[in-house]
Amino acid sequence: MHKAPDHAVHLIVMSTIRLILFITFVYSLTSGRTLIQLTSLIAIFVTFIPRILKELFRIEIPAGFEIIYLMFIYGVLVMGELRGFYSGIWWWSLLTTFTASIALGLIGLSVIHVLYKNGRINTPPIFASILIFSFSVSIGALWEIFEFTLDALAHSGLQKGLADTMQDISINVLGALLVSIAGFFHIKKGNQILVSTFLTGLLEKNLKSLSRKPITKDSKTRVLDLIKAGETNKIEFKSSFRTNLHTKQFDKKMEFGILKTITAFLNTKGGNLLIGVDDSGRILGLENDRFQNDDKIALHFTNLIKTYIGNEFLPFIKFEIIQIEREKIILVTCDESQKRVFLKSTNEEEFYIRNGPASVKLEGSSLVDYIRHKFQI
Repeated sequence: MHKAPDHAVHLIVMSTIRLILFITFVYSLTSGRTLIQLTSLIAIFVTFIPRILKELFRIEIPAGFEIIYLMFIYGVLVMGELRGFYSGIWWWSLLTTFTASIALGLIGLSVIHVLYKNGRINTPPIFASILIFSFSVSIGALWEIFEFTLDALAHSGLQKGLADTMQDISINVLGALLVSIAGFFHIKKGNQILVSTFLTGLLEKNLKSLSRKPITKDSKTRVLDLIKAGETNKIEFKSSFRTNLHTKQFDKKMEFGILKTITAFLNTKGGNLLIGVDDSGRILGLENDRFQNDDKIALHFTNLIKTYIGNEFLPFIKFEIIQIEREKIILVTCDESQKRVFLKSTNEEEFYIRNGPASVKLEGSSLVDYIRHKFQI
């Protein structure tokens, strides 16, 4: 019911800002002020960025956020640099520079958080915070270079000496430092941080536009690459599906070990399970499991997931039987679940996570703390 008023306000604000920028541009033509011509044209283009993002990348920016964004652009470019608004107000330049550094830091924080959460980068939180700091400081430095270039080419007077430049850089470093410190605890604990919450949600929704398209490999090549990499927090090998290779008998413990690994992958950052490969990476195949055909294997696997993990998690688990020379193995690819996953065992439910190349059972306070931080419950 509030969409129409919101749209009207958004349209009025955007139209007003564009009109002011257009009048500013016309004024610059009549007064011969080259810098104002250039900056007002850049500002007009910037107002169309949300529309470009929507048309090209299907990224929706809420009207309220877009209004704040447009007013910030107008305030910094027009009220700040073009009209010399802060020339008589000593704190205006400090405020706009500090605000910009915080905004850049939050953008960096959101990008790093999304990449970290979705397994695109795997680094300790301290190094992630350094990336956030470096991103913000680098953009601030590029802006100072932009101002210096305009001063050299057009004698614009944007930089008022070495002291002014060093003041801007110092404030930018301070803002970047504050956000990177907050980002360290944000990534470590998985908590949301005020303004960054919106940006994080936006980036997660449009994650595909942030990363290059993955290079597809055939299944055999992918399996051989996984075997070569060895067991890690995201890769595990199992010698057989349901047969104890020492006794040559069917053993429920073998199936339970597979289900435990799958549950741990779902509860952590996802991973790949190879069945029919021993711990050293030697391909043993599935012959010892004595299935009649591939359909029987797939049916048995699906029934195990439904019975001991749950139907709702089937979309997160991909199952493939792959021929490697004379042997067949199973590749199970698990995505990270956004919901906690328990493994049904006898009369209770068990919770597992990955810790290095092992699946570890959590209980008591450790279980409560992990679920609270991981799933924000």
